[in-house]
This record gives sequence, structure tokens and C-alpha cells, in this order.
Amino acid sequence: MGNWSLDAVPGQSNDCVLPANSVVTSDLAGVCANFTLNSKASLTVTPGYLDVYGSSFVNQATITVGPGNGLQFAQPSVTTTISGGGTITLTTASTQFTGSENTVVNTNNTIQGQGYIGVYKFSNQSLINANIPAAQLELAGGVSVTNTGTMQASNGATLLLQGDGLGVPLNNTGGTIQALAGSKVMVDAFAISGGTLVSNGTGMFSTFAGSGNPSLSNLTNKANYLIVSGGSSTIAGTIDNLGTIQAKGTLFVNGSTTLKGGSVPIAAPAGTINSLSAGATLVNQSTIAGSGNIGDSSLTLNNQGTIDATHTADILVLSGLPTTNTGTMEASGGGMLQIQNTVNNMGGTIQALNGSTVLLYSNSNMISGGTLKTIGSGTFDTNSGTLDGTVNPITNAGMFKVSQGNLSMQGTINNTGTIALNTSGYFVGLTEPTVLTGSGKVIMSPNTSFLAYAPTNTLTNRSTIEGAGSIGDSDPMGIINEGIILADSTSPLTISPDPTLGFTNHGKLVVNEGSVLNIAGVFNNFIGGKLAGGTYEVAGTLEFPNAVVTNAANLEIMDATAKILDSSTNTNALAKFVVNAPVGSLLVEGGQMLTTATKLSNAGKITVGIASSFKVGTSYMQTAGTTTVDGTLTAPKGLILLAGSLVGKGTLDAAVTSGASVTAGDSSTTPGTLTVSGSYTQTSTGILNISIGGTTAGTYGKVAVSNGVSLGGTLAIKLINSFVPTIGDTFTIASGSAVTGQFATVTGASINSGEHFEVSYSATAVTLTVVSGA
Repeated sequence: MGNWSLDAVPGQSNDCVLPANSVVTSDLAGVCANFTLNSKASLTVTPGYLDVYGSSFVNQATITVGPGNGLQFAQPSVTTTISGGGTITLTTASTQFTGSENTVVNTNNTIQGQGYIGVYKFSNQSLINANIPAAQLELAGGVSVTNTGTMQASNGATLLLQGDGLGVPLNNTGGTIQALAGSKVMVDAFAISGGTLVSNGTGMFSTFAGSGNPSLSNLTNKANYLIVSGGSSTIAGTIDNLGTIQAKGTLFVNGSTTLKGGSVPIAAPAGTINSLSAGATLVNQSTIAGSGNIGDSSLTLNNQGTIDATHTADILVLSGLPTTNTGTMEASGGGMLQIQNTVNNMGGTIQALNGSTVLLYSNSNMISGGTLKTIGSGTFDTNSGTLDGTVNPITNAGMFKVSQGNLSMQGTINNTGTIALNTSGYFVGLTEPTVLTGSGKVIMSPNTSFLAYAPTNTLTNRSTIEGAGSIGDSDPMGIINEGIILADSTSPLTISPDPTLGFTNHGKLVVNEGSVLNIAGVFNNFIGGKLAGGTYEVAGTLEFPNAVVTNAANLEIMDATAKILDSSTNTNALAKFVVNAPVGSLLVEGGQMLTTATKLSNAGKITVGIASSFKVGTSYMQTAGTTTVDGTLTAPKGLILLAGSLVGKGTLDAAVTSGASVTAGDSSTTPGTLTVSGSYTQTSTGILNISIGGTTAGTYGKVAVSNGVSLGGTLAIKLINSFVPTIGDTFTIASGSAVTGQFATVTGASINSGEHFEVSYSATAVTLTVVSGA
């Protein structure tokens, strides 16, 4: 007491000054108004306390505070400023640095050690350092904390940001909170805003389990920030995440929040990202990866970054309110992403990487627009989800299986990958009119189907549907094919349209060998026995409940066992085939032997391939178009060519009368021998085209007739393949049992200035001989 200038212990109205180089120990109680510790001095407070009531606390040296009441700023409604650039060391777990209902501003002192800092309002502009190994320094704000300096844990210590109540604000704008290597910052019940969180090496930030809910808002995170299982933390505003936010507990979103950059690992079973209150919105521009749950009934998610299901044992669930995705949502590394809400994917990608799965779950959930993609063995699957292309087309560029539940579709589905109905009993249901486009395939299996929830929910196929099962089934719809429908299974593929809207084919129906395609119902391509429009490529069996009288479509019968059946009578649907219209095309090849029971009139295109045959019931008349015969064409009552052309190197089993163009060979550049098993008569309007590209059989055209040949009209000779014959070469271009008449006109006889063809007629042949002269 006698050392004080007043010979008395100072009170709360007295200023205390400890001179330079002094060493002072206070082991009882000290009370001052303002306090000054000059340079090179020291003050040790233990085990008593020092109470400061004034506005000035100048520390130019070292203050050591031990156990007890510690250092207290005791005057309510006073702002005390700590200055002087000194150090305040808190030495034990029970050491206290407190202030009740006042404000303390630390301008330039280092406050370090362990114990407890609890001030009503506290502003740190310098350094607070938890630096005693395995010990803890707790900062608890009564009303608020402001940090424009640095708060840190170092040397293996823990800095505990406790707060005296839930959501105590810690304004860190312009400040740094950091965990150095081997150290930890524990956060509980503070609302940290602004500034930067930093961790170095193994340093980390961590929440508590079962208490508090620290909030991060409008700050930069360069730390490894861990939300422990059973714990939580909230983000708000803009979080510039250059580090890691690990969600083993619950990451809450408050208000409108943007999460930029960095990574957000999330881990099941407790890892979740939810709303703190109604109306929360998360704009994710970071990478959220792992397993657990994202979303609830109050959180709106706008993903502009990456959401990645990466865990092989636990799934990552996306649920709650509709999500907007313009970034990437994926499953990778053998993980599963389960989508249990609606995703507006316009401009975004949802993908399953090698060995991973994306599952669209529940028929109330859908993906709209954007791209679905798989890599390697990655797959999409569904448990009654919906692909929605009503506003923006959705593109499937991967493997989409329908194996865990049914799949619904609506709008435009651009399928450049594969949609596989590979599990018996499942179906694709149309909830609205649907258009399938793209270069991909829908592969169906037995006992799978397309069906509609209303007949007017039409299916327009501009892609490829193949396999077995039923298109229509028990809940049929109008069906329009503008792409390919392919039956390529040993089980039948059935098209069962709505009885009012029917099935219309503008594209191609393909039936592979050993397969059956059955059109069971109203087939709009048939009008009064006329098949109009579409292509039918048949190597197996095509069935429809009609007989073809007039063909105005493209029919291709491509195998010896191929059949086109009238399913109403189970007979040959072409047995009554009478007219091949100008737009009609019939191809018979692959060893097929097609027989009809009537006469036939052709104004379109009919082709009989090698080793194949086409036999009409009586006569074959061509009024326009083209007939190509490389196999056998049989007409018991005669083959009459009024117009158009006939080409080929096969056999005409008929009495042929031609007032049209006949070419011996498949074209003017591919000559061959056309055989006629019967007679050949060429009228005045007829033209026989003979191409000559050599002197051996097959290099020039010839008509070989078994019976008589009667000639008239025109012979058109053409040299091909740069061939120039020599004088004396001969070419028999027609032969028969008896040759009568001559060509009225010969064109192409001149070879060059020194030679030409001379036509000679014998009793059984017509010969061209090369002679001299122009």
C-alpha cells in the first residue's frame, strides 16, 4: 500500500500507473479507473484480480493473469480501449478476461494463452492467440464481437468461439480467424460474418455435437471447416469457399445464400443440407460431394457448380423443393445419386460415371430439360420418375434403365443414348403427348410396354424403338412412327394403338429374321385395301389385320422365310396384290419366293433380287416406273411393258411384250444377260439398251430368249468403261428360237472415225459386228 503515490490502495476513481522497469505482483484485489503499464515492466495478477473502470488501458509490457477473477473491465456503459502494444497472457484454464455490460477495444495488444475471454461487447484489432498446447482459450461474446485483427489457434491449442447465447454476432469484416498446423478453432453459438477463415496444414475448424448452431455469412473460407455428426452450422449471404466445409452433421441455409468455389464433403448418415427457415435459397457454385441428404420442404436449390454422389456404401439424396441445375449433378466412384424431387435441368448435365448410378425416384418427381449422360458402365435408373420435355427438350445421351420401377415421359425426349426396358413388367407411361427423337434406341424386353394415361397422350417416334413387348398395351394411345420400330427378338413386338386414333407409319418398320412385329389394331396407313406411306423391311414376320391390294408404300421382303401376313385371316397379305402405285416400291430378295394370286399393274418400283422370285397370278403390266429383275419374275399370262423401264440380269418367266425401255443388265454401266423363258416382242415404242464394255459374256448386254423374238422400235448401243472394240469383233445381243423383224432405229452404232457397229439378223440371233468406216 505504501508503494502507491497516495499511500493508499487505488479505487475505481483512481488511475493506476506502473512505471517502466517495475515488477508488480497482485495476489489480492486491484481496482483502478484507467490503467497504464509502462515499457519493460511486468504485472502478474494471481490469484486475485484487477478491475478496471475507466476508458484507458495502456499496456506497453507484459501482463500475466493467473487463476481467480482475473482481469475485469467492470464499469457498465464505458468503452475501454486497450493500447500500448503489450502482451496479456492468460495462464490457466480458469483464468478470466471479462467485462460486464461494457465495451472493450483491443487496438494493439496480444492476448494469448488459455482460459476465458468474456466481454459484453468486444472489439479485437490485434491478435488473440490460443497457444498453449492441448489447452483451450474460450472467447464468449455477451452481445457482440468485432474482429478486424487476427484470432487464432496455434501450437496445438484450441480457440473456442463460444458465445454467451445463440447467434451472438461476430463481425469479422477485415479480420482473420485461423487454425494453424495441429491446432483447432471450435465454433459454437456465434454468427460469424465477413472476413476470412483460414486453416494451415492440419489445422481445422469444428462445430460441437448437439449444441449451438454457428453461422457463417458473407465471408471467405480458406479453412477446413467441419460440421460434426450431431452438430450443425448455418451459411448465409455469400460464402467464398476456397477451402472445405465438411458436413457430417447439418449444414443449414438461411435466406438467400451463394456458396462459391471449394468443396463441401457431405457424409451419411447424418450429413444434410437443409433450410434454417422457410424461403431459404442456396445458389451452389462449389462442389458438394459424398452421401447424405440435400434439401427439404423449405430449401430452394440452384446448382451452378457440382453435386457429386461419391460414396460406395451410402447414397446421396436430393429432395424437397424443385431444384434448378445449370451445372453438373453426378454419381461417381461407384456412388448413387437419388433424385427425390423435381429438377429443372435446362442448361445442366446430370451424369453417371463409370460404375455409378443416378436413380430418379417416385412419379411425383421429374427431370426437365438439359442432358442426361453416362460414361463407361455408369447408368441411370428409375423408380417411377418422369422425364419432362414439355417446355425444354431433355436429352438422354447415356444408358437409362427402367429396372426398378416404371418411367413416365412427356414432351420431347431427345434420345441419343439408350433407354432400356430390361425388366419384365415395367413400362414407359406417357403423362402427356410425347415425341421421341434422336439417334439413340429404346430397347424393349418381353412383357415390357409403352402405355398412356390418356389415349390422347400420343407417342410420336422419330428415334428407334426395338426389341419385344408392346407399344400400346392395355392403356393405348395414338401412335405415330417417323423413325424406326424394329422387332429383333424371339418374342413378338406388338403395336396396339388406341382404336380411335390408331397407328400411323411415316417411318420404317423393320422385322429381323426369326422375329415378329404385329400391328394389332387400327392401322391408318390402310385405306380401302391401299397401303400408303412408310417403309416395311421384313426378314421375319410382319402382321397386320389387312390385305394389300394397292401398294403405295416401300415394301422390302428380305429373307427366304419372311412373311407379311393378314392377321385377320392368317394368310399372305400380298395374295391379292393388284396395283403397285407410282409411289410404291416392292423389293424381293434374300431367297424370298413371293407369290400372288392376281394380275399386277406396276407404276412404281419393283425389284427382284438375286436367288429370289416373284410370281404373279396372271399377268404383269407396267404402266410407268421401273422393274429390276436379278432373280426370277414369273407372269403366266404375260409381262407387258407399256412405259417405264425394265433392267436386270435375271429371268423373265413370261411372254414379254415391251413398248418401254429394256436394259440387259442392272444399268447402262453394269451390263449382263437378261434371260426370257418365253417369247420377247418389242413394239415400235420399245427400246432395247445394250452396253458394251468387253468381248466376253457379262461384259456386254444380251437378251437370251427361249422362244421367239419379234423386233421393232429402237436399239440403243453404248460403249462403256473406255472399251474400244476392234474390227471383226462380234457381239450376240439377242437370241431366240426364231427371230423376226428388225429394229427400226439404231443409235450409238458409230464407234469412231474408223469403225462402227453393223447389225445383222439371223434366224435365231441378232449380232453386232465391228466393221470399218465411220
